[in-house]
Amino acid sequence: MKSLLTILFIAIGSIFTQAQNQNNDYPKIMPSFQFIKLKGDGIYDSKNIKKNKQTLIGLVSPECIHCLLTLEHLNNNLKRLENVNIILVTEYEKDIFIEKMKEIAPNLLNSNLVEVLQDPNYEFVDKFKPVSLPTFYLYNKNNELEIVTKGSVEINQLFQYL
Repeated sequence: MKSLLTILFIAIGSIFTQAQNQNNDYPKIMPSFQFIKLKGDGIYDSKNIKKNKQTLIGLVSPECIHCLLTLEHLNNNLKRLENVNIILVTEYEKDIFIEKMKEIAPNLLNSNLVEVLQDPNYEFVDKFKPVSLPTFYLYNKNNELEIVTKGSVEINQLFQYL
């Protein structure tokens, strides 16, 4: 049910924002946010992002095959991302998402480089304006947008920006 709501929410949002997003209406500066930590307890705030590093932040679902392929690819290339803050955001419950991460991307899950967060209030879509799952945003050291990747195929493009 939750996956259906997520897909419906993104579909409706994409209808209203498609014209804007065609003109690259993604946030050029990383928006502020607060999400719940799924590794550990508490809240992770955008102010917690380590400075002087690029940041890769993305919205993923444990029920989306393209999200799982992307997570697996990032998991297998974690060494190439060791100088990048990695933030994975999901709208799913902790148990569901963590279990899928253990299965698909254990290196990401166990890495200190990676924050795994829950967005129970569906704020990510409003702040970052994705039109599909998964969508990843790479921000430079000054929190300026470098590239947006959508789907499991485009994720390879981000490696040329590292």
